[in-house]
Amino acid sequence: MWQTDWAEANPVAGRPGVRSELPASEIESVYLLSWAEHCVECAVPACYQTCPLYVARRDRKCARFENGIVPNSQYPGLFRYGAEIRFRRWGKLEAQLGFGTVTPAVIKAIDRLDRAALKWLRPLSSGLRWLSPYYRLNGGYAVGREKLLRRITNKRVEDFDEFVMEVWNLEDRNVRLVIEAVQDRPRFRESVVLRPGRTLHRIPAESINIDLHGVAGFIRVFPDQDATAHLVFSWLDLVRYTRRSDAMGARESFNSSQTAAQADQEKIKCVIWDLDNTVWDGILAEQEAEMVRPRPNVLEVVRQLDERGILQSIASKNDHEHAWGALKRLGVADLFLYPAINWQPKSVNIRGIIADLNIGADACAFIDDSPFERAEVESQVAGIRTYSDVEVSSLLQRPEFDVPLTEEARRRRSSYVAETERKREHAAYVGDYENFLKSCEMRAEVFVPSSREHKERCLELLNRSNQLNLTTRRYSWETLVDLLDDPSVLSVCTACHDRFGDYGIVGFASLRTSGEKLVLEDFVLSCRVARKKLENAWFDWLRDRARSAGFIRVEAPFIPTTRNGVLREALLEAGLVESSRDRGESLFSLNCLQDAANDHVVAVLDRVADAFPFVARGVTIDAAS
Repeated sequence: MWQTDWAEANPVAGRPGVRSELPASEIESVYLLSWAEHCVECAVPACYQTCPLYVARRDRKCARFENGIVPNSQYPGLFRYGAEIRFRRWGKLEAQLGFGTVTPAVIKAIDRLDRAALKWLRPLSSGLRWLSPYYRLNGGYAVGREKLLRRITNKRVEDFDEFVMEVWNLEDRNVRLVIEAVQDRPRFRESVVLRPGRTLHRIPAESINIDLHGVAGFIRVFPDQDATAHLVFSWLDLVRYTRRSDAMGARESFNSSQTAAQADQEKIKCVIWDLDNTVWDGILAEQEAEMVRPRPNVLEVVRQLDERGILQSIASKNDHEHAWGALKRLGVADLFLYPAINWQPKSVNIRGIIADLNIGADACAFIDDSPFERAEVESQVAGIRTYSDVEVSSLLQRPEFDVPLTEEARRRRSSYVAETERKREHAAYVGDYENFLKSCEMRAEVFVPSSREHKERCLELLNRSNQLNLTTRRYSWETLVDLLDDPSVLSVCTACHDRFGDYGIVGFASLRTSGEKLVLEDFVLSCRVARKKLENAWFDWLRDRARSAGFIRVEAPFIPTTRNGVLREALLEAGLVESSRDRGESLFSLNCLQDAANDHVVAVLDRVADAFPFVARGVTIDAAS
């Protein structure tokens, strides 16, 4: 439910005909949550006199939202309206626990009665304001309503499937929203980046780690970093689906329809751990290193993350020698890359780790028991997601840690270890960078993916890679399989190895024909091979293969993002020309009649020739030509 008692504005014009991605007909029951406005720095009533952000509501309490919670019928969800909120700084939504389970029909009926009561209560309350602004009939009604709802629901509680948030961001910028659950102590914390438009975010109910039969607590939602935001919530509920299979079906449907930006945001690529009171109990400096005991389940979580191909590192204020010795005794030291164990601010160390790994901060998670350290990192490392030590046991069940389990994932850490060796040898190499690359003896192989493992790796690359990604278009498993089975499309993988080791499959591309030209619709490379001349060699291969089939040029529509500027430079260096720009999209062209300029830093083995399905102008070209 929504406390619309203090709504004081008309809703903004929405999008007529908008439907929720989660129909209420799929829901068997919900937990009654009554969402109201609160303040993240609340210290009433003293703050009414001292806080510079205080703005009087009609009842003289602080207006944490500009216009209260405004029903907006353009964004239906559980109810026939969405809750439109303009968050002021420090404003938060909060719902107390301690109610019970109701069906959608019951909660809708309660909501209709509540809104009908408010229609006559508001004018009556306003009529008394001339006597005193402190005659707050609305406030008294709110207290009575809460007591009645607790009695009606009688704390009947069921097992729930998910906490569902469907929200529309009406800003023209991203908004990071924090979700927290507290019950005698912090139980859950997660942040979600809301792109402009709709976001449907799901959290497994067990991950929230609250006991609905237990002591009092609350769930709260607020913009990160004290930001303002203009949002409309269609769903913000703990739900139980009509059938358990519906939860999975709904989730798969959601995954297949995610936008590129949402899919990018979901997945974690690296977890950075604190040590004291996070990986192990107590503070290392206050005990013998031999007596260190790991926290429950932590080592298993570390090993499972490694198995999934999620990289891990350490940012800890400790003596490096003693801490590393303790990790060796626990048998997990080899699982951490670029550990930063020193006395610098953790944000400084984490920025260094991210730079060494060459990934985005928004793909990283930092786990620390200290709210101070988490806040310090959040304030200095934009986009990073932070988790408390109490959330470790639920990490593996969270959607952002649910990544494809492939052979490439299993050996990802060893690939980074090999990359460290490359960097070390490069630093000691006497000569220029290109000669060093030649000394690495890199070999690439281009082939059509056939096995399920190949296809799963293609999906992983498309949905995880950002810097060397032509469009950042994301795929579900079903849409990728359709693409691979399409006879009018050529989809190819690129694998790579050098004298230091095997990179595995590092690239995916898809091509369609359009008259006298080929169109490169997808092109993505792992950042592990960035700036190693593989791009140059790959486009030289493509030019030769297209020219042999009679094509004059290859066109590559490029959709720029904040992350893929590296690819733009790589395309220009590989000989493509940026021919036009329109509405934020660029068109790159590769002249197939121009001789390749690559000096063979990377050798390419072509295993596509016999499978190349395209011929320009209807002329059949011998595959061997």
